[in-house]
Amino acid sequence: MTEKIARWVFGTATARVSGDTARFMNVTVRSGITPLKIDRDGGDLLLTVRAKQYRRLHAVKVRTHARVRLEDRRGGPFVLRRALRRPGLLLGAVLGVALYVWLSGFYWGVTIEGEAPYAQREVLAAAEDCGAYIGAPRSTFDAALASSRLQLALPKISWASMNTDGCFITLSVRTAVEKEAGPDQSGAYDVVARRAGLVKSVAAESGTVLAEVGSAVAEGQVLVSGITEVGDPYGEEPVRRLLSHARATVIAETRRTFTASCPLELETVRETDTGTRRALYVLGVRVPLGLSGAPDSAVTAYSRTPLTLLGTELPVWVETLRTAAQEPVTVTLTEAQARQRAYEKIRRMQAIYLGGDGTLLSENVTYTLEDGVVYAFSECVCEENIAEEVPISAGE
Repeated sequence: MTEKIARWVFGTATARVSGDTARFMNVTVRSGITPLKIDRDGGDLLLTVRAKQYRRLHAVKVRTHARVRLEDRRGGPFVLRRALRRPGLLLGAVLGVALYVWLSGFYWGVTIEGEAPYAQREVLAAAEDCGAYIGAPRSTFDAALASSRLQLALPKISWASMNTDGCFITLSVRTAVEKEAGPDQSGAYDVVARRAGLVKSVAAESGTVLAEVGSAVAEGQVLVSGITEVGDPYGEEPVRRLLSHARATVIAETRRTFTASCPLELETVRETDTGTRRALYVLGVRVPLGLSGAPDSAVTAYSRTPLTLLGTELPVWVETLRTAAQEPVTVTLTEAQARQRAYEKIRRMQAIYLGGDGTLLSENVTYTLEDGVVYAFSECVCEENIAEEVPISAGE
């Protein structure tokens, strides 16, 4: 890559040589001219040398009586020469870069995310008072301080944050939660058992506890009822039934069975790096940094990185395109490796089903091998929260 960059910086010239090409090449090399690339086009020779050495080919042509014609020329010196012929274009490019650098020092967009009990214009007006507005200088803008000031200016929001991305500001706001006075009106719910088990502890926030510690419960059994009876069943006044939203955490000892399998032969795909291509984007113009063509692989990884100067992003990006080829590969595992993979699958299943508050007390794992596939069976004794809130209408 360094050599390609150097060739472009110093420039290259390609000459079409006809006649006694063998003698021409011998004299060229003895004259100290270094060929960079040699190709054949029928009976002609295509010789690529540095731009500064091209004029020396004239002396070689005279000595060998060969015919030399300029075929192609590339590189920075020729691009610069063409640019100098159009000073207006060059001046416009310089002014465009300067304007882009100057404009990138300000914010040119303010958007709002989230819900707030204010009109959008009110939020934008408050943000402008805090320093977040179109045309605000990036060098003096403090996002943390502006977020705090915005939250004070809008008392009906519980949270505010200003996030910057390039030349844009995003206002993230959240509505303050206001709880109404009085009982919870979110509905009537029972707490039932998601699985059968032996109750170890019951921590109820609301509702009537029906499950006893040490008792066995079945799946779907009501553990904490959302129906509360008020009054003496043997008195003269009728008993009232009040509906509420029962909430509780019920820890129980449960039994689970997990099954996983792993074949001894796995079909997978292996990726092989086939090359890297880079290019420069200057003011929207793509300049390849190599002579290769379009990628010939379906698997690509693309990235674009901006260049910075003294902390300021320039309108110049480096594009990197990596290509890879895929080929199917068959991996053969030993029985021990297949057992290990099957057990790892069981561990992942346990983590998903037990969640963060579940505990694995004990387990008994057995393995079988059938038709080239290892099967793992895990019989577990667990301790987990079996409480599940169910609407009373659905429970009945």
